Amino acid sequence: MTGVLVAYLHFVGVAGLFAALTAELLLFRPDLALAEQRRLAVLDLAYGGIATLVLLTGIWRLFLTGKGTNFYVGNPVFHIMGALFLMTALLSLYPTRRFVARWWALRRGNGEVLAARVAARIRRILWVELVLLAAAMFAAVLMARGIGLA
Repeated sequence: MTGVLVAYLHFVGVAGLFAALTAELLLFRPDLALAEQRRLAVLDLAYGGIATLVLLTGIWRLFLTGKGTNFYVGNPVFHIMGALFLMTALLSLYPTRRFVARWWALRRGNGEVLAARVAARIRRILWVELVLLAAAMFAAVLMARGIGLA
């Protein structure tokens, strides 16, 4: 039963990643007011928490309740999936830093609008994160079906 619960949490977490990232993309604008900017920063921190849940439940499944470590580690598609997830996580650092710094700046009374190039870069990164997550989930489907095993 533990394996079922961990798998469920893993899948709910993946859905949450897509939901949080899509919400960020829809909410983000360079001229957000303080309350909206706070909402965006909190949403982004939740995204990080959900990503941590996905990572921890994925590790749990790898070592304790999944199909066995050899099934995963011996499959190159698993490594592709992990690399895509890692790239998503690394890319998310830039928007997170910007969102939190912007919120603190607004709290201190600095109401400057983000530069157009910075806002465009953040928007592009959010889109790339969504594409990478979708690619990682496609790799997960392939891996779960044994594609990539010798």
